[in-house]
Amino acid sequence: MMDARSSTRIKEMTAMHTEDTATDRHTSDLDIIQSALVYEHEGIAAYRLAGASGLLTPDTLKAAGLFRGHHEAHRDQLASLVIETGGSPVEPKSDEQYVAELKLATLRTEADIVRLATELERGAATGYIGQIKGLRDRRLAHLFAQMSADEMTHWTTLNNAAGVALPAMAFQFG
Repeated sequence: MMDARSSTRIKEMTAMHTEDTATDRHTSDLDIIQSALVYEHEGIAAYRLAGASGLLTPDTLKAAGLFRGHHEAHRDQLASLVIETGGSPVEPKSDEQYVAELKLATLRTEADIVRLATELERGAATGYIGQIKGLRDRRLAHLFAQMSADEMTHWTTLNNAAGVALPAMAFQFG
């Protein structure tokens, strides 16, 4: 079940323009890319800060580093698309902002960190799926589907690590 923060994150990620002129289509795709970039920055910061917390076991730290690397690859791809359009990619927030917004100071155990990471990954996977329908460029839709699949892999791996059973129902994302 999603909490209010996940629900809000998904709504924010799927908000988009619906105008239909050529300029609006370009702007809409760019806005969606920039929105996704905001959340990739957040994922990178969450994994980096969690990794530095001293709360993670070596195996969990290794997975967190791998997932951070995936988010960095997503960030780099999204940023390059923004630059190709002549735009400037949105910058990450400060560590202090991420600590406050994600309530990282309240995390006391590895289980707390895994729970937060699972929530963020579910929000990212669902958010990318929701954004696909607003993209005008089909190549971008393909990229967002690929990134959503990565987020689903992270979510599944984290749930497995936490001992959470596989979902019995279909259509877990989107």
